Amino acid sequence: MMRALALDLGTKTCGFAISDEGMIIASALETLHFEENDFNAIIEQIKIYQKTYKIDKLVLGKPLRSNNTSSERTVLFESFAHKLKGIFKDYKIYQVNEYGTTIAATNILKEAKLSIKKRKAHKDTLSAVLILQEFLNYGGVELHD
Repeated sequence: MMRALALDLGTKTCGFAISDEGMIIASALETLHFEENDFNAIIEQIKIYQKTYKIDKLVLGKPLRSNNTSSERTVLFESFAHKLKGIFKDYKIYQVNEYGTTIAATNILKEAKLSIKKRKAHKDTLSAVLILQEFLNYGGVELHD
């Protein structure tokens, strides 16, 4: 059975989450910190996960505004998604609207009574979990060339 790997892409961090083999539950992996816009670090991390887990899907949180329109971050996302499609040709790559996931993740972490420092450390990973769980529950839009 295969798994899905989700990414919550930022300009300096990327949260990762992985599905179980039954594609039912999303679990947190880690938040990767990298030099601003150095997306090669993310690609290398995906390759590491590729060796550890049987992944056949990548799920990307697509940053859209509340009215479902594109933003500056959407352009960055589309460029990165295109790059991933060229590198990971055997994977199906999906996008899920990530609007509100960071706010939801922050609220969950506040309710858990975590310190501000711990909230900041776990926010991106929890956002990736929420993105992946959304995909597992409802699906996403497959990216094509």
